[in-house]
Amino acid sequence: MAAAAIVAGGIGSRMGNTALPKQFLELCGKPVIIHTIEGFLKHPNIEYVIVGINPDWHDYMQKLAEKYFSSSVYITDGGRDRNGTIENIIRFAKASLSASDDDILLTHDAVRPFVTEKMISDSIAAMNECEICTAAIPATDTIIVSEDGQTADSFPLRKTIYQVQTPQTFRLGSFMKMLSSLNVEERAAATDACRLFHDNGKEVRLIEGSASNIKITYPTDLKAACALIEQAQQT
Repeated sequence: MAAAAIVAGGIGSRMGNTALPKQFLELCGKPVIIHTIEGFLKHPNIEYVIVGINPDWHDYMQKLAEKYFSSSVYITDGGRDRNGTIENIIRFAKASLSASDDDILLTHDAVRPFVTEKMISDSIAAMNECEICTAAIPATDTIIVSEDGQTADSFPLRKTIYQVQTPQTFRLGSFMKMLSSLNVEERAAATDACRLFHDNGKEVRLIEGSASNIKITYPTDLKAACALIEQAQQT
């Protein structure tokens, strides 16, 4: 069985002066997060979607889910950080939806509304060969490493640099095992699932992402996302 976990605990401070977290901003007639959820529910192998939300916005998200979906979408409170939110989602899935350790979970940013069927299929298929995989695309810009933020320390070879996207996919039991093996400091350093598994010596497999799988962070991203939707509707 495969399910999707939508990580939606942020408040979107980089979006500027807005009363709503960025995942709730309107994108071509619907909140961003609704587009994101729809992308997973369209896939035949996704049984359900769980949204991990900031507790202050739990009721708001619940009402949105009831408005747009008749079933298969569940809401639970997020944690103190990204992995904490995923941990809460897994605990909810086990307690309320009879999920097992062998079930596959595709974790995804709430503000990446353009996940594709291929990304989902490739992520699920990769679980036959590895413990974790992530969508990623080759970097197109030259990357500079700077320790002080003022001078360049090194220039990694661009052909070896990839931009990590989501979904990041693994089995429920594997994630909980990785998380429980870390102390407080190690857990704080493991900012996402890939880092968590990597720090435990596990291979992180890359699956092909997409340049259109953008993360809506700034106001210009919202405009670009709307243009992508309008372009898709015309084809």
